[in-house]
Amino acid sequence: MDVGSFTKLNINPVLMNCVVDGTIAGLAMTGIKPEGVGVSRFTTAAKALSVIVGLHGTRNGNMTLNLSERTAMFLAGELLGTKFDEMNEETIDAICEIGNMVAGKFHTLLHSTPWRFDGISLPAFIFGANYNMYHLKNIVTVSVTFEIKEVSVVHMADKFFTSSISLLGSAPSARRR
Repeated sequence: MDVGSFTKLNINPVLMNCVVDGTIAGLAMTGIKPEGVGVSRFTTAAKALSVIVGLHGTRNGNMTLNLSERTAMFLAGELLGTKFDEMNEETIDAICEIGNMVAGKFHTLLHSTPWRFDGISLPAFIFGANYNMYHLKNIVTVSVTFEIKEVSVVHMADKFFTSSISLLGSAPSARRR
């Protein structure tokens, strides 16, 4: 699909590329390179865990990682070089740090665009699935579903997680064809 197709779907291509590239770069320290497999302009949290990091400054908004417990333990283990069999303070800290790394990559990638923001907040960790995030008018959201091929096929649903960005306002280039 070309960039024009994404604008027809009302998916901002600058933000979409930021989410894809920033998430892959943010997970680089885990040794995992997830593959983007879907995109939406809505943030829906179907998995049990979420990390939310506030984005503030020139633009305000947030970024969200939504993943299952098994995926969180897998990523925490890859980051820390150990194996986890249950969620604990160490896995939560590791997943929050991954959220910080992804948000930092978003900041770098958007710095020279109309979507620039100046800083990030401390991460919030949320236990609970199946919630939707609703925003005020003029919030642009891009949510990308990623697949982690290194996760065992036995747990097919755990191979997938979402990474999202929501920012206030619309860029002039978001509507051009």
